[in-house]
Amino acid sequence: MTNHLIWAAGLLGHLLLLAVLFTRKRVARFPWFTLLIVFYLLRSVGLAATSHFSGHPAHRFTVLIIDLTDVLLQCAVLAELTWIALQPLGGIRRFTLPLLLVGSGVLVVMRLAPAGYSSLRMDLVLLHFLLSVLMVEWAVLLAFLLRPLRLSWRSHVAAISFGFGVYSAALLAGGGYFTIGREMSDYVFFSFFRISVYLLVLLWWSIILWLPEPR
Repeated sequence: MTNHLIWAAGLLGHLLLLAVLFTRKRVARFPWFTLLIVFYLLRSVGLAATSHFSGHPAHRFTVLIIDLTDVLLQCAVLAELTWIALQPLGGIRRFTLPLLLVGSGVLVVMRLAPAGYSSLRMDLVLLHFLLSVLMVEWAVLLAFLLRPLRLSWRSHVAAISFGFGVYSAALLAGGGYFTIGREMSDYVFFSFFRISVYLLVLLWWSIILWLPEPR
């Protein structure tokens, strides 16, 4: 019952956000972000339908393709957010800051990721971990650059960035990407914690993107 409620809440949250994006004409400015939300909606419905009609989860290869698509879309969204937010800088700094961000994120992953065999599944886990690190780093960097970039925390690009940063921080805190021996009670707690944070972020995005851009 709880899983059904969580699934329904996520579905409604994505539908609400998409309705705001299209109704308030935010799609043109954030096409990759919109595409990511559409992908999450289709993924949620598709996996649920597959499990319901076939009686078993989606095939392993299908899950890998979905994970790879998720990673690529998140990379596109991060590039979109940095490109829009750093527009006032212009010149070479608009490129060097994202490159420094990626470099520092890669160093963090190389330092924290366990050594061992490599596989496509493990590579995708590392990429998800790297994206979470980059989203947090970008949110922190943007918080310090709001005034130089002439942005408000209620600016749409800032609100989306901070939403990703908060959710990614929750993933890093409780995701247990490489944790071994985690207790089941801890896993359940952090799963609900992660889901709750994501639903709140969806609501935050819907509210901020409905409001006009601050001058």
